Amino acid sequence: MKEAVKLLKEFGLNSYEAKAYVALLKLGRAPATEVAKESGIPPQRVYDSLRSLEEKGFIYVLNGKPKLYVPATVRDALLGRIYQLKTEFEKRERFLRELIGEIEEILSRFQGKKEENEKEVFSLEGEKALISKALNTISQAKETVWIAGVKPLFKFGCRGNLDKYLPPGVELIAVGKFDTPCKEEIKKLGGKFAEKKVNIPYLLIVDGKKLLQIYSPEKGLYTENPLVVAPFISYFKSLLG
Repeated sequence: MKEAVKLLKEFGLNSYEAKAYVALLKLGRAPATEVAKESGIPPQRVYDSLRSLEEKGFIYVLNGKPKLYVPATVRDALLGRIYQLKTEFEKRERFLRELIGEIEEILSRFQGKKEENEKEVFSLEGEKALISKALNTISQAKETVWIAGVKPLFKFGCRGNLDKYLPPGVELIAVGKFDTPCKEEIKKLGGKFAEKKVNIPYLLIVDGKKLLQIYSPEKGLYTENPLVVAPFISYFKSLLG
């Protein structure tokens, strides 16, 4: 049961909920008292767990005396939960995006001079930090997004992911090696791509002003310093030449 509980937690179930669902899969259908006994959940906690499982689409309820709980099939439960989580995330994302302007205005009072940061070259470490910075920089583009690398879109998945971050009307140009899904994604976004050998793992230039260069799987640099950005602009243009 431990392995099953651990995996079910990835779908947003807590330990009691996961144990209750596994118990019901064994029992087929059962009242709360039997679920508590089979799963080892304290009787005073089993009703909350079953109510939550019903809300998350893992079980159904048969009203009667006693009330019976029936498990949904594993595939139906997990697919339904994925859709539920996706909907919750999209709703949360919309809410957070609406807060950006308000928070920006409040925190700008505490922010130092922006021009000081524009001269700096910042180092980034860790795959998550690098991907987050890339997507954040792309989402702020106003005119152009230039991407180059060995497989420059590979980490984005190229299956409907990039269009979540690329603002409408922004020109996308990519240089490197691309599989079919990546080519289709670029075309769908109205972008252009050139298949050429690129000697750096990843290069992102946004609006000719912002630069993200990843030079190893876990390390990169970010800057808005025009003196640093300019040579990379020339390099990118040479790739297109």
